[in-house]
Amino acid sequence: MKIIKLIFIVLMAGGIIPSCIERYYPGTETDFTPKLVIEGAVTTEDGEQEIVISESAPQNDPTFRGISGCRVYVEDDHGNQFLFPESKNPGYYRRAIDGQYIIIGSRYRLSVQTPSGKKYQSNFEELLPCPKVDSVYTELESKPTAVENVNDDGLQFFIDFKADNTYGTFFRWKLIETYEYHSALPIEKWLDATGYHTSSGPDFSHYTCYKTEDLADIFVLSTKGFTQNSYLKYKLHFVNDHTQRLQHNYSLLVKQYSSSAGAYNYWQNLKKNNQDAVNMFGKQPAKVVGNMYNQADSSDVALGYFTVSDVRTKRILVPSVKELSFSKVPKCKAVPISGPLPSDRPLFFADAYNDMGIRVSGIISAECILCELLGGTTVKPPYWDK
Repeated sequence: MKIIKLIFIVLMAGGIIPSCIERYYPGTETDFTPKLVIEGAVTTEDGEQEIVISESAPQNDPTFRGISGCRVYVEDDHGNQFLFPESKNPGYYRRAIDGQYIIIGSRYRLSVQTPSGKKYQSNFEELLPCPKVDSVYTELESKPTAVENVNDDGLQFFIDFKADNTYGTFFRWKLIETYEYHSALPIEKWLDATGYHTSSGPDFSHYTCYKTEDLADIFVLSTKGFTQNSYLKYKLHFVNDHTQRLQHNYSLLVKQYSSSAGAYNYWQNLKKNNQDAVNMFGKQPAKVVGNMYNQADSSDVALGYFTVSDVRTKRILVPSVKELSFSKVPKCKAVPISGPLPSDRPLFFADAYNDMGIRVSGIISAECILCELLGGTTVKPPYWDK
């Protein structure tokens, strides 16, 4: 995780004149010092809990750098301890905690000892209840872009949040999308290492895929100070019609998390820095402070945050949005065969058109035929047709 500040100082008078311009890139390769990053949560979701421990990376090499060999455990305010063993992936520490120990109103904290012997610990975080997810819905929208008179058409997702005073006032949402997409053509003619092949009929076994992705955007809400613990028409994400995401079928899984005030402030500041405009003449970078402190030096605070949350979920399915044009969706085209065949295998053949507009034999990219090559799977999710 990197928080990058870019400061421009420009002296201007009566137009553009020769001036002194300073650029400041903290954390570049010349003065970068790695910092410990500790991220994780205890939630009421089924399955394994996960703690991720890594080292921050410089701007010019933003790769994940997991730290192995840490001693990681979570303890509650009843004296129970839960040791997290390291998984096969360096830096990932996972375990399941029996549901009898995940209790609303209980408090939990995380302790980490690094291979160098440094000990970091969070304060106790209370597990607060979370209300059910209320209405999730969409509206067609046309959003202006940086180009004059050019808009992005798509669907804007919203949520109505409703709770009573038995719940807290800080909440966060995580969104997971799944969408259906299609190849340009079924398989009919191809060449592989064993020779040429022709299917008995169009083969659609690699034509339809489903891809699931976590959305990186941060969505947080505080109802503190509101007359009611509710908020209508809170904006989630926007999906334009530049891809196939809304062209066939689309699913959105909404995860709603209860949050402490400290966790809310952490995510809100991350949102300000990562999603909102941050510049010298407008919003300034917010200070993002984690809750994992070096026990021997309280000024040494790790990046990241340990959270404790009750979680409620809701999934919505959106059929093909016929009102959108999808005119900007990339189109696959076969290239007329000219000269020796490329050495890539397999090669897929399809009709192409030469400069005279005459239909000829052509080659089409494997990504246009095998939908899995674009990151999805041909296995339909069990909830897809419900």
